[in-house]
Amino acid sequence: MNDYLQQGIIGIIVLASLISVVKRLMPKWSRKQQLALAQWLNKPQRQRVLKATGSFLMPKTESGGGCGSGCNTCSTCETPSESSDSSSAPNEKPLHFHRNP
Repeated sequence: MNDYLQQGIIGIIVLASLISVVKRLMPKWSRKQQLALAQWLNKPQRQRVLKATGSFLMPKTESGGGCGSGCNTCSTCETPSESSDSSSAPNEKPLHFHRNP
C-alpha cells in the first residue's frame, strides 16, 4: 500500500509540473483546451459537482494591458522610440571590472 501511495503522489507532482510547463510554453493551446473541458463539464444535464468544477476551470477573460504595456495585441499603440544615445538614460552607470593581483 505504501508503494502505491508513493507512486500516486509522484504521479500527481509530475502531472502538475507537466500542466505548468504546457501553460507556459503553449498558452493559447492550453487555454483553448481548458475552455473546451470547462464547457464540456458545464453542460445542463451534468451533476452539480461537475458543473461547479466546470465553472471553476473556466479561464478568466483576457484583458489588454493598455497602451504602454508592450503587449501590442490591438496594433493601435505607438511603439516606444528606441535610441542608442546614452544621454537618454542618465541613471545608467558603466561597469568597471578590476583584476585581482
